[in-house]
Amino acid sequence: MAESSHRGRGNIRRLLDSFEMTGPQGKHVVLVFEPAQMSLRDMRLVFRRGGFDEDFVRGTIIELLEALDFLHTHGEVVHTDVHPGNLLLGVYDNDLLKPFEEREFSSPVPRKLVSPTRLIYLSRLMRPKEGPMLLSDFGEARIGPGPHGGDIMPLEYRAPETLHYVGWSYPVDIWSVGLTAWDLLESKKLFTARDEDGDLYDAAHLAQLIAALGPPPPEFLARNPERKADFWDEQGKWLGLAPIPCDRTIEALETRLEDNTGFLRFIRRALTWIPEERATAKEFLQDPWLTGKLTCS
Repeated sequence: MAESSHRGRGNIRRLLDSFEMTGPQGKHVVLVFEPAQMSLRDMRLVFRRGGFDEDFVRGTIIELLEALDFLHTHGEVVHTDVHPGNLLLGVYDNDLLKPFEEREFSSPVPRKLVSPTRLIYLSRLMRPKEGPMLLSDFGEARIGPGPHGGDIMPLEYRAPETLHYVGWSYPVDIWSVGLTAWDLLESKKLFTARDEDGDLYDAAHLAQLIAALGPPPPEFLARNPERKADFWDEQGKWLGLAPIPCDRTIEALETRLEDNTGFLRFIRRALTWIPEERATAKEFLQDPWLTGKLTCS
């Protein structure tokens, strides 16, 4: 992978070095990564609370898909944790960081000693500059196409196959691409995974999926009959453990675009009950919403 000329390789945050440090709790492995600016999640919270412009989101998603195509096809890696908090704005030139470094020497940020062995620092805000999108944080990544098992992904980002306790593979990353595009553009989350009291609840999450995507196909439910019995009857009818929020459709929650046809079509290609029906990262790079080649349907 290190020698690959694939375009997506440049959108993976590089590991430069590693070493061990000994502290009060024993030895710790320290990983040294290439420098980067803030995450897109933090960038939005600080500068664009209402959401980014559509063109910015398009460019970001293209770079993310390039990164995932590289991981999936050249490395056989499932990232499993794709979301705006793990998308960092990189730097084209490390000289961009020199003023930041000089200010830290001349006027250090406030710091606090919270224990004899632990010192915490206040973050210094740096206004973002142009740079590549870098996919980071491979702590939950899986090697090989799978199928894999176990809980993965942030709760509200969990794909249907992970909620249904069946094997998963590369398509979980594609599901996350759809939700990442949504969260970068829209002001409200598509799925919260919470009930009316604000508590995390699988039934509430599944009810939100039904509202947005329609009921799951019988062949999806058949992949895990025991899990199906927790939420659906023998005929596949929802048992009603959580009410279906009929007002939380994809069309109703999209509020920012005058012409949202291409965007909504993109979202629906990424968010499908059946994982095999999702486009691959390579296929998505030709999506009309990303290429600007929208056609009437």
